[in-house]
Amino acid sequence: MLRNLPPSGSGRLRLLVAAALLLPSLAQADPAYDSLIRQARTGDYAPALNVLRQLPAERQTSGQVSDHLLIASWAQQDDEVLKVYETQGRQRQLTTQALATVARTYRNQQRWQSAEALYRQALSRAPNDPDLQLGLVLTLADGDKTAEAVQRARTLVAARPDDAQRRMALGYALSRAGATFDALFEFDQAFIRAGNQPDVVREYLSALQQARLPEPALRLSARHPGLLDPVTQRRLEGDLAAERVRLAEFASRSESERYVVADRALEDYDRLLATWTPDPSAHDDVVRWRIDRLGALKARVRTAEVIREYEVLQSQGVQLPTYAQRWVAASYLDQRQPEKATPLYRQALVAPDADPSHHVADSMALFYALLENDQVNEARAVADTLASTQKPRVELKGLPVGNPNDAWMDAQQLAAQADTYGADLPASEKSLENLVRQAPGNIGLRLAQAQMFRARDWPRRSEYALKETEVQAPRDIGLEVAQGHNALELQEWRQLDALTDDVVARTPENQQVQRLKRLREVHDMAELRVEAYTGKSHGGGAVSGSRDWGIETLLYSPPIDEDWRVFGGIGYATADFEEGTGQHRWQRLGVERRTRDMTLEAEVSNHSYGSGSKQGARLAIARDINDHWQYGGSLDYLSASTPLRALNADITANGGSAFVRWRAHESREWRLALSPSHFSDGNDRVEALLTGREGVYSAPGVQVDLGLEVGASRNSKEDTPYFNPRSDFSVLPTVNVNHVLYHRYETQWSQQFQVGAGTYSQRDYSTGAVGLVSYGQRYRWNDVLDTGANLSWINRPYDGERESDVRLIVDLTYRF
Repeated sequence: MLRNLPPSGSGRLRLLVAAALLLPSLAQADPAYDSLIRQARTGDYAPALNVLRQLPAERQTSGQVSDHLLIASWAQQDDEVLKVYETQGRQRQLTTQALATVARTYRNQQRWQSAEALYRQALSRAPNDPDLQLGLVLTLADGDKTAEAVQRARTLVAARPDDAQRRMALGYALSRAGATFDALFEFDQAFIRAGNQPDVVREYLSALQQARLPEPALRLSARHPGLLDPVTQRRLEGDLAAERVRLAEFASRSESERYVVADRALEDYDRLLATWTPDPSAHDDVVRWRIDRLGALKARVRTAEVIREYEVLQSQGVQLPTYAQRWVAASYLDQRQPEKATPLYRQALVAPDADPSHHVADSMALFYALLENDQVNEARAVADTLASTQKPRVELKGLPVGNPNDAWMDAQQLAAQADTYGADLPASEKSLENLVRQAPGNIGLRLAQAQMFRARDWPRRSEYALKETEVQAPRDIGLEVAQGHNALELQEWRQLDALTDDVVARTPENQQVQRLKRLREVHDMAELRVEAYTGKSHGGGAVSGSRDWGIETLLYSPPIDEDWRVFGGIGYATADFEEGTGQHRWQRLGVERRTRDMTLEAEVSNHSYGSGSKQGARLAIARDINDHWQYGGSLDYLSASTPLRALNADITANGGSAFVRWRAHESREWRLALSPSHFSDGNDRVEALLTGREGVYSAPGVQVDLGLEVGASRNSKEDTPYFNPRSDFSVLPTVNVNHVLYHRYETQWSQQFQVGAGTYSQRDYSTGAVGLVSYGQRYRWNDVLDTGANLSWINRPYDGERESDVRLIVDLTYRF
């Protein structure tokens, strides 16, 4: 509440005249009383008040009551003023000055209606008295009659625009009406005209504080030391720190300066807390500073400290406001604790003090918290609800069609991305195409579309979309991160390094940047691959033996000059056949080159088997034409695919293979391979294999594919020691199910089911049925470990005799 304004120049003169004319009849008759009045005028109120208090009420005149009211007011005895007025003066004809005094006292006691009535009564006698007019303005403003207060104050200012007191009264009325910055203008005008008056400076400081301009307020306070009390001073300093917290969330002039404001805020809070924490009277301010300091820590990406301080505040029974809950929730998400972030975001959405302007941002944050907590269906529900509640256009007065609603576009984008994360990629593709058509310049939409293309196994299409976006924002962090992921898939290693180095140097704390950095680090590691198998056949073991097992270990070096890797490995295989036990030991040494659209391998090997030891070699290539087509082949000298039973009989094979693959998208793929080989016993074999899969069901955590395997072979020689049908043909449809049991960030545990039933036809033998059942599990951890095991059973005929084979395969890939 603005203090009662000091009387204007003419008002002060009238008070002096009134004091001289106090009790005129008694003054003429009693020089002693006249002396008491003069003492009261100099500040010695007690003698006059003692006399007036002792006068019997029935003997007091209206003038005497007026005297009593004025002197009691000068002595700041508000209770006495009101008691005298209400018991003795209410029905008397008091002086105008006495009425004004009682009105001011009622205002001091926040009894607005009584004060207003007396001001109006006094103004009826002296309608042009500026002090009465200003007093009425202030009282009307206090009594929530701000419209009349502002109107009266504007009239007064218009009459005398250079009067600082009138400006202050108008500023006060505007402030009470909620027009904070209009009020600040009036206080500023008053300060310009009377900046040497302490009361004007004090009210100007208060106006700056209300307008959330603590920095200029503190500068002004520094020029007038002692004007503000310590409580107001410390709160202004706290307001300045809070303002810096708010500013720290906005983009800075340069990336190198993004933490400057947050660091200043932290310095402010550290100083304030060190100074005022020991003072019990500052407890509430200290708690507020500790809460607001969370925002500075969050802006500084010191999220672990945010969580620690939040948990301390919780243990002390402090309830955080909604804006601070967002900081804590974001910190939990940054620290990969989405299960703790989710309830905080839910609370922020339904909090009584929730700001509607934050609804979209809070809903999006809740979506990502649920997504990272592997609650994909709940996340999609949040996105769909948000998209359905936002209007495409914002209705504005005077615009019949309104303006486009950015929140609507953000919500639609989120819903489309929810389809991507929810394994409904066709729906996501359609939604994003429609949105991009409506807003081709929206960078967020283009990045989301590129991400969807990559999820559909279209990295080149994604690359093209990102290149188009690069024209608009070549240095956008999200764009460069997306391009980095694309470079990794396209084997553009130098581009990956350039992009990763740039974003890490600019925003190392960004979670997306950290993820890209991690993937680059994993790519630069050495790689160990191990595969082992064992099986048992019932019915003869014509192909693999009645009991077989084997293991192979392959070690790749870290990349050399980006494109090259050296590898080496050893392996062993053994099986029991009718003619005895076969064994095969081998060693491999080779080099691999991976560049855009091409992977090339060359190796030499040594093989020990049967009664001999020979050297082999292999050259293989795979080349991408585009996102859909790939072809490749290999040439083998002493082929690794030579049956162990043939090697046991000292028969080797040289050969090769060629393949072409067509992949429509992530759920549809076909591959045709042709593999001719020549055995050292003179047999020539040609094998063809067509494989394909078609996704029929996809949901978060579950994928079902239909598979098909069609194989055929032809051999030129009969009566060999190894299984060698003159010609054969097989068809095996399968149903494949992949089910994710657990998923959290880079850790995933899943199980796989496969069931198949088909036919096998062999020349000179009747067609027989083929049955397949398999079950497996896989575990991936921290991007560096991928391991799995699969147990299968297959029943099929060989040379007219039915054979069952139970097989266990275990594989492991580890990067270090």
